Amino acid sequence: MKKLYLAILSLSILAASNSVFAEDEIPPSAKVKGGSGQIQFSGFINNDACSVDGSTGKDKVISIDMGNVSIKDMGTDVAPTSGRMGANDFSLTVNCNIGTKVSMVFKPSLNGGSGLVSGKKVLKLQGTDAAKGVGIALLNGDGELIDLTSDTAAMVSTGLSGDQAAGGDGTLSFAAAYVTTEGQAKAVAGTGNATLPFVLQYE
Repeated sequence: MKKLYLAILSLSILAASNSVFAEDEIPPSAKVKGGSGQIQFSGFINNDACSVDGSTGKDKVISIDMGNVSIKDMGTDVAPTSGRMGANDFSLTVNCNIGTKVSMVFKPSLNGGSGLVSGKKVLKLQGTDAAKGVGIALLNGDGELIDLTSDTAAMVSTGLSGDQAAGGDGTLSFAAAYVTTEGQAKAVAGTGNATLPFVLQYE
């Protein structure tokens, strides 16, 4: 009953106000607004000497689709390409400032990284529903296994193409493959997600 009374009172005041201004011009302060709002912009400005094409967001994430792979078709952590399923090739294009030579260093245990399979040179899978006894092997452009256990071994360098005086692009070629880490008999199916952080070092 209290809510109804307040509503009727408000309507009565509005009606009285309208009758007061009926004889005179409505003052500017009493004009009805059409509505208002805000536009918000977000972003991040950096001063990086190099950037990687295809990376998105502040964390510069690059997504690689590994597909749906059967355990029986996988190679091993020491012979990644020995299975029926070949490695998944991909390239990263790095664009740099004038006179910059860049190296990419993989750091699997950096914040957010999956880490390594214990005692192995391959990336561990993430998640409670991840496949067991399976990892991801990273290969260089020559098809050789990249040892992710140390910064020195996990560094890949590139020169720049095009006009060196004006900067340019450098292409880093890789391949990645799901591999069994304890033999096919001990592998268990599941999701195959992993995260491999990297750092660009300049010269």
